[in-house]
Amino acid sequence: MALRTLQAVVATNYSKLSSDPILAGDIVTFNTGNSNAAGVNPTPVARAARYNGSGTSASVPPVVSYRAQILGVAGDDALGTNPSGETPTMINNDPAGSNFVNGSTFQSYTAGFYVGAKRAIADFKDESVDVVTNLTAGIPTYSSRGVTVYSTPSTQFVTDRFALVTAASGAVDVAGWTGVVSGNTSPTPGDLLTVGGNQNSSSATATANGNYPSAPTATSAAANTNNAGLLISAGLLSSGFINGAAVATAIPVVGRVDFYDSGAGLLYWTLL
Repeated sequence: MALRTLQAVVATNYSKLSSDPILAGDIVTFNTGNSNAAGVNPTPVARAARYNGSGTSASVPPVVSYRAQILGVAGDDALGTNPSGETPTMINNDPAGSNFVNGSTFQSYTAGFYVGAKRAIADFKDESVDVVTNLTAGIPTYSSRGVTVYSTPSTQFVTDRFALVTAASGAVDVAGWTGVVSGNTSPTPGDLLTVGGNQNSSSATATANGNYPSAPTATSAAANTNNAGLLISAGLLSSGFINGAAVATAIPVVGRVDFYDSGAGLLYWTLL
C-alpha cells in the first residue's frame, strides 16, 4: 500500500527479514517472534499487531500492548516473499484536478492526492542482502533488507494503510468506526489511532507468514481479518480511558486523524 510523507524530521534505517512482508504505511515493531531475528543487531522490524486477548511479543506478527513497543511507520514497500499476494500502491499529487463527462455522468476531481497501483522497473524490486558489511555483525544466518521507519512524533502523513474498524481492550477489532466521541462514525479530525489486531486463532504461534494479512483495505477489513500493521480507530475517549482501557496501555495510541478523504480513500494523520 502507500504512504506519502508531508512533513518529517528524522527517518531511521532498520532491517527486516526478507521473508516478512511490510508495506509503506505499516505500523512496525521489533521482530521478536522469528528465531532468525534473534541475536541480530539492530533487531529487524515487522508489522505490529495490537494485543487482542491472545498472543505475545513472540507471536507472528509480534503483539504490542504499549505505545513504547511501537517503533513507528514503515516508509518502504518490502514484501519479500509476499505470502498473501499483496499489491503495493503509490500516492500521487494532482495539483489541477479535472472535470469531464463520462457517458452521461459528470465527473469532478478536485486538486489533491490520489492513490493507484505502484509502478516500478525491475531495478527497484525487493532484493535481499545475505552478506553484512558491518565487521562487528559476524557471519549472518539470515537474509535481510533495509527499510525506512519514521519514528519522530509530529510527523505528518497521507496513507491508505488504515481500516474502518475500532479497537477493543484485550479483544478483536470491532466492525465500524467509533471516534473519540460517539457521533464520529468515520475518521474525524482529532480521532485517535491505534494499530489493528491479529484476528487469527493462531496468533500465538511463531511459524509461517500465513499469519500476515491478505492486504485488507479500508473497505475490506473487518472484525475477523488480520489487521496487523493497519491504522484503526482507538475508540471512544472518556475520562482518560479508551473503550474501557487506560490510555496508552492496552490500546496504544500511535496517531491522530487530521483529515479523511473518503472519495480518494486516503487518511491524513499525525504520528504521536
